[in-house]
Amino acid sequence: MEHRAYMSVKELKEALQLNSTHFLNVYFASSVREELAGAATWPWDKEALSPLGGVVLNPFYYGMPGHTNTMVHEVGHVLGLYHVFKGVSERESCDDPCREIAPSMETGDLCADTAPTPKSKLCHDPEPSNDTCGQAYFSGTPFNNYMSYTDDDCTDSFTPNQVARMHCYLDLVYQQWSQSRKPTPIPMPPMVIGQDQGSLTVYWLPPISGILYEREPGTLCGDCAEDGTFSQYVHEASSPRVCDSSGYWTPEEAVGPPDVDQPCEPSLQAWSPELHLYHMNMTVPCPQPYGCILELHFLHPVYPDSLMLWTTYLSTDSPKALSNIEILTEHGESIPLGPLDTFCDIPLTIKLNINKKVSGVKVYTFDERMEIDAALLTSMPQSPLCSNCKPIRYRVLRDPPFANGSPIAGIQMHRKFTDTEVTPGELYRYQIQGVAGTAVGEPSPPLIHIHGAPYCGDGKVTVSMDEECDDGNLLDGDGCSRTCKKEKGFNCVGEPSLCYVHDGDGVCEPFERRSSILDCGLYTPKGYVDQWATQAFASHQDEKSCPVSVVTGEPIVKVCKSHLQDLLQSHSLAAWFPCAPSQEDMQNENGEKMLFDDERVWLKVCFDRPGVATSVFVFLASDGIIPGDQHKLTVTVHLSDVSGHNHSLGTHELSCQRNPLVISVTHNPGSLPYRVASVLLNFSSPLVGISAVAMRTSSSSSTSIPNTCLLEHEGHGCQRHSGEHSSCLPLQLDHAAIVNCTSSAPGLMKCAVTCEMGFALHSSSGKGLSPMQKEVLLTCNSGQWDRSVTCDPADCGVPDQSLVYYAEFSCPEGTTYLKECSFSCIKPAKLQGMSQWLTCLEDGLWSLPEAYCKLECDAPHAVANAKLLVSGCLQGNHDVGSVCRYKCKPGYHVAGSMAGKPRKKFLKIQCLESGVWEEGTCVPVLCEPPPPVFEGMYDCTNGFELDSQCVLNCNPQSKRVPILCTKEGLWTEEFKLCENLQGNCPPPPELNFVEYKCEQGYGIGAVCTPSCIIPPSDPVILPENVTADTMDYRLEPPKIQNIVCTGRLRWYPDPTVIHCIQSCEPFQADGWCDTINNRAYCKYDGGDCCSSTLSSRKVIPFAADCDQDECTCRDPAAEENQ
Repeated sequence: MEHRAYMSVKELKEALQLNSTHFLNVYFASSVREELAGAATWPWDKEALSPLGGVVLNPFYYGMPGHTNTMVHEVGHVLGLYHVFKGVSERESCDDPCREIAPSMETGDLCADTAPTPKSKLCHDPEPSNDTCGQAYFSGTPFNNYMSYTDDDCTDSFTPNQVARMHCYLDLVYQQWSQSRKPTPIPMPPMVIGQDQGSLTVYWLPPISGILYEREPGTLCGDCAEDGTFSQYVHEASSPRVCDSSGYWTPEEAVGPPDVDQPCEPSLQAWSPELHLYHMNMTVPCPQPYGCILELHFLHPVYPDSLMLWTTYLSTDSPKALSNIEILTEHGESIPLGPLDTFCDIPLTIKLNINKKVSGVKVYTFDERMEIDAALLTSMPQSPLCSNCKPIRYRVLRDPPFANGSPIAGIQMHRKFTDTEVTPGELYRYQIQGVAGTAVGEPSPPLIHIHGAPYCGDGKVTVSMDEECDDGNLLDGDGCSRTCKKEKGFNCVGEPSLCYVHDGDGVCEPFERRSSILDCGLYTPKGYVDQWATQAFASHQDEKSCPVSVVTGEPIVKVCKSHLQDLLQSHSLAAWFPCAPSQEDMQNENGEKMLFDDERVWLKVCFDRPGVATSVFVFLASDGIIPGDQHKLTVTVHLSDVSGHNHSLGTHELSCQRNPLVISVTHNPGSLPYRVASVLLNFSSPLVGISAVAMRTSSSSSTSIPNTCLLEHEGHGCQRHSGEHSSCLPLQLDHAAIVNCTSSAPGLMKCAVTCEMGFALHSSSGKGLSPMQKEVLLTCNSGQWDRSVTCDPADCGVPDQSLVYYAEFSCPEGTTYLKECSFSCIKPAKLQGMSQWLTCLEDGLWSLPEAYCKLECDAPHAVANAKLLVSGCLQGNHDVGSVCRYKCKPGYHVAGSMAGKPRKKFLKIQCLESGVWEEGTCVPVLCEPPPPVFEGMYDCTNGFELDSQCVLNCNPQSKRVPILCTKEGLWTEEFKLCENLQGNCPPPPELNFVEYKCEQGYGIGAVCTPSCIIPPSDPVILPENVTADTMDYRLEPPKIQNIVCTGRLRWYPDPTVIHCIQSCEPFQADGWCDTINNRAYCKYDGGDCCSSTLSSRKVIPFAADCDQDECTCRDPAAEENQ
């Protein structure tokens, strides 16, 4: 039995198995992380109601000065409270949606009565400071709140919003902590849904827990719905797919309710076939023919109504993410549903018309990066599992009372009541109580209504009640909310209100002039001036392929897309996309835009009239997001004033969801405001696309003096240029089908231009053109054309690999209209068909190929020490997926056979998609080494391989009978100690802080168990001249379980090479970089110390100090060290 002086917190909880469903458990546990005073589980964690839930407190701190309120703080977390500084000090970027600028129920700690504050231990408001998001000022901060980090001398209260939030989670999650059988409260006042001259109908929501049935101990009523349907999440999950070595993405992540925070982004809270956490660009394909499999089982077999599956992440290159779903019945039958489409932002709901009890489901996929978070099986109505559940009933309280003086009781279905004892013009007050048996819940908040007065939901917009719309119902999501407010993005007209989505429909309506940049352009409020950039310079631009001049003036394209290649084909000259100086350098062999990763990408824009800026607008054409990449692309913004000084606006996340990116500019109240002349944008990726940049300034601060913008940046400044011509030069356009010109005055001319078939308009200077634009109107004023256009042939670009797989293309004459490209097959692929030519057509697409390249394998190579079983394999032209089989010769077995399993004699190799055969070999049989007690007592002719002969060296010499290793991997005889061999090993010396327990004595074959004098430490073997103090973190020494007294009367392993090194902390892969675990022996803390192996990409050190390199990324397999 193993004896230790310590155990991990998780082991403690699992050993105690305390119930978290009915009690709040508080554990006291010491930790080598002395700075950790306490920890807690969130109410939404899967462990919240398991034995792993509760609070852990460090007894080193508990009750000590400055830490007397630690338990209160941690219980706050258990009941759903965040730190009050969450929106300031725990945000990921300046554009983090949780960033808190003003008190709000939707950002920061989700409480509107705690002001934004940074993390601080001070008992007063913090001083103004600069952070990555610019200058920050904080006042009225909740430094006396229990959820701050202020010392206990200050913390003394929760706010009303925090108290309400804790009560909600007590009712939602921890109902059984209370011994009361009363129903949970009804959270909202009842609502009027109908009235006439003599009646009033009200409706109310269910109790706050959402549970419509009484809960008795041991029943399943908490999972039953009003119609008797029973819903259950996965109870057990398994997969034949090997789990990632980090321990992430295991099948257990699919057990229980969904807990992925952000769908459509990679997460560690879901199952995935992904096998390479440390190399996100490497995947192991799901095996043919079925793919990767996840098997899910439910605790209670039921007759099913529907199955809901949360697929929270999908690879974009997988068209059919779910290749098959099999429904598993109670009696072992399997019912396939076939391939299904699914999405990452909404759960997949499948209606099941199966007249058999279902107990599980099998999910098949070929998407190696798919993530499955949870599954929910719902039964048919009136399930027997819900038959003993009693529905909650309701009482209606009224003031003035009803005629009989008592509340109306016994209401059950539909939560609706019609009061016929009403008088027009009289004021009534209604409240609802839940009733469970003899227990009565607390009354709901009151509805106060004058009979006959208008109400939300009557189909009439009542301005005096602050109604913005009224569509005659109380539903959210249809444009008019249940509080009769217009929902975001909707406009509502008429009575009853008809609501429609207005933003982005191309029509600028009067009400959206101030809000819809997409439809109406940038709106300038009174007292401000908006100006577009007039000059631009960039680190990467080319006048033909990616001119930076297109970012000046208003944006041509208002569409923002993440996939850069789509935009380069449709809007390549409508926005600036960073590129190399020439077209040849701009593309790789696939025709894709490329840029060296180590180059810095910047854009500098200048404005004609410097002024005191209040906002900067960056209009995106692409946010540069790569599908499957966890990196969030950012831009760092600097302003340059007229004096040449720079001012940082911080780093902001780029997203098409927030286009344009609006960056507020704040000025220090204690100093004079500065006038901005230019804006410098530094991008974290070359994959962005910028269509325009604007600056908003105070109208009183703008100057009419032209800005020469001569401040240098990377050798480029901004200067003004002008030119004048008195007459218009005639247009000379090749391949123009129509040129219609008119002149209304001297020096003023307009020409409409259309190109021939197969040619497209192209703007070589000034603003670009839409790719679908067939005609352009050019204007000449005072001898200056507003732009220069040409009719260029349609360019099909280098043919894509999808046209002909396994082929390479040659286009010696180019890729424009009517030009031809040939293709040849990349070996070992072979041509099937006659014509190897493609023609560029007038629509910019290549003609369909009349041949293809077929991938085949030649005859497989000979396998040494094996016999081929399939004679047909000696011929060539094997299709991909073909299999050849071999049998290993006697004394050999298939390489890679699992230890402890029967050795495989038959070898199978497959023709791979690369056109080569899978590797496979037959290796010699090896016998097991003799037990350690024989160490140094035998000589073997060929190690432990087949036919090797081993002879024991006994003294005096006795009959020396050789022991042979047979083809079965067994010795012909058992190794035995020499006759008359006697004696004892000396007691093992206690060196290097190691002590030994020798319960069997010191005789030959006796075993001693080493342990470390100073726990927590592990006994390991270190190389010669290496000690625990000098051991390099890259060493991974073997841990020693015991030593043996050999027949030579020596201990094996030698105690002189056994040392004690510090044990690994149990908190690996928890998101905190633990310096103790940041070494090879502890698997580099499960990846917590390298940003590339963290889902958040942010390393959080968890150590008393990091004076040396303990907190750096040491893992040699991490991206940072490649």
